[in-house]
Amino acid sequence: MNLRQLAYFVAVAEQRSIQKASAVLHISQPSVSTQIKLLEEELQAQLLERRQSGTVLTPEGELFLNYARTALDALDAAKISLRAKTSSEVGKVVVGIPGSLSTVLSLPLVRQVQLECPNIRLKLVSGLSGHLAKWIEDGDVDFGLVHGIPQENGLDFDFLMREHLFLVSSFGNTSLQSKCTADGDISFAHLHNLPLVLPGKEHGLRRIVEEQARLAGVKLYIRTELDAHELLAEWVKDTADCAVLSLAALKMHGDINDFLIARIVDPVIERRVSIAYASKRPLSRASRRVEGILRNLLSAEIDKGWWTYATLNS
Repeated sequence: MNLRQLAYFVAVAEQRSIQKASAVLHISQPSVSTQIKLLEEELQAQLLERRQSGTVLTPEGELFLNYARTALDALDAAKISLRAKTSSEVGKVVVGIPGSLSTVLSLPLVRQVQLECPNIRLKLVSGLSGHLAKWIEDGDVDFGLVHGIPQENGLDFDFLMREHLFLVSSFGNTSLQSKCTADGDISFAHLHNLPLVLPGKEHGLRRIVEEQARLAGVKLYIRTELDAHELLAEWVKDTADCAVLSLAALKMHGDINDFLIARIVDPVIERRVSIAYASKRPLSRASRRVEGILRNLLSAEIDKGWWTYATLNS
């Protein structure tokens, strides 16, 4: 059985005549008759009856006509869909971006997608890496950036970049400034009993800092908990608390020179950024295009020079 036989059979059924069907198909009558006969032999059923008044469907033919039309319609729909996707990317794409990277990447991504792919409807979702990973697995988000490797089954990760974390305080914190090296670094040991504002325990950043403190034997004094990155920096401006943040998270607050910023060393606190995908759900062509734009934007931001100690995975 092949598509040509199905097309010939449907044409004869609609025209109620092999002669008329052959004219519509621009195929000789013997060729049409031969293909219909081969189809009937394979199905082991008579599909048509040839009468003096024309060609009519048998009960078996009536039943098979529905299947034949469905198969041909599905093929036509597939052709139309693939042609549309080949000419330009079309469709809705939902991308997840953590809050600490949102200011750096979200609006530039929207602008660039509108410029390069006007037929793509882009939706951006922000949240904690663990939440984003779950949404990707559930199919609510097509792909997204996450910190580390969230413990979610059914996901694949592509490691993109690493960034160092910094201790951030108000610019007038002279006691903290005295503990910094000439290069602007501060030893992790100086976090001992320092008043800190950190996200809640479910936040990946909090887990990284606490795990390093445990390994280094440093006692942390977490005086305030705030989950939103934009609130962390604002709180630091107005209080004596210090925060542990990435430079990307500070970018939303304008001039980073408004803060006292010291890279944490001995040891360095490093955070990784990966793209997460659902293992069993391939990306659409539109999603792949948006992913490529996002990668380019991330690389371009690092090349600007402000994002010090952020490096792409080679």
